[in-house]
Amino acid sequence: MVFDVKSALRKLLSPVYVCVARMPFARSLVAREVGRLASEPFSAAIIDAFIHGECGSAYGLSAKDKMDLVARFRNSNANIQSGTSPLVHTILAQEILSIPADVPGDVIECGVWKGASSASLSLVCGLAGRRLLVCDSFEGLPDDGEQLHYGLHTKRYGRYQQGMFAGGLEEVRENIRRCGNLDACTFISGFFSESLTALSDPIAFAFLDVDLVSSTRDCLRHIWPLLVEHGALYSDDAGDLAVVGVFFDAAWWQENLGCAAPGYVGSGCGIPLNPAASSIGYTRKIGRFDPTGWVKDPYLHHA
Repeated sequence: MVFDVKSALRKLLSPVYVCVARMPFARSLVAREVGRLASEPFSAAIIDAFIHGECGSAYGLSAKDKMDLVARFRNSNANIQSGTSPLVHTILAQEILSIPADVPGDVIECGVWKGASSASLSLVCGLAGRRLLVCDSFEGLPDDGEQLHYGLHTKRYGRYQQGMFAGGLEEVRENIRRCGNLDACTFISGFFSESLTALSDPIAFAFLDVDLVSSTRDCLRHIWPLLVEHGALYSDDAGDLAVVGVFFDAAWWQENLGCAAPGYVGSGCGIPLNPAASSIGYTRKIGRFDPTGWVKDPYLHHA
């Protein structure tokens, strides 16, 4: 039997850390650090909730561990071109670290560009003992006929061109090696309609940043059947109502996945990470409603 010195010290010193962390000077120090890490409206409160909340406790993580994670998320974005912020990475990390440790499954990311979010997620997966599936064509976007895309809430519009957001496989691998945990990663190359057909293991969490309706559908066809019950699937395309509409398309879901459309939290403007809008929203797989862990609405009838 191998004695794990690091784990033993963590257990021994954890009560001491908790006592020190509750002292006024320590809270002030953490508050200053959170303020330094914060770069967007609401971010200080969100980061503080991540650091001092319950997420990660099932994996033996302390507040200091989570504060170090956020700092490394900032480092990923400072050194790798990215379309998502450290605050988004923090939200994704909170979801992953809130999954019970006994729930099996990989984490999958589809659409990685240069690998900034992959680097951040690989750090989280390394701590949680989960594999990160890094999925991309590594050739940029497929052709969607340069259709017009616009955000009803953000008033932004434009068109995607074939090959946009390309990051080569070796470039992404090197970025993750520099800023993340390469050992936690498995790379799946190719367009999703073909590359994801090989998936077979349970998926505990999914993050899509694929931009196109066709790519979103391809990902859902192969990921949704493997997503664990109550598993979350986040998308960075919350502002694009054409993409969001896929999650409400009852006929498509019934025809392709044999289930009801799950809907999408954050449609059009994203979940509230700042007063204006955010890029991310999510859905959750609930095959059968179980009230355990839910709260009865006092204004509704209950049999």
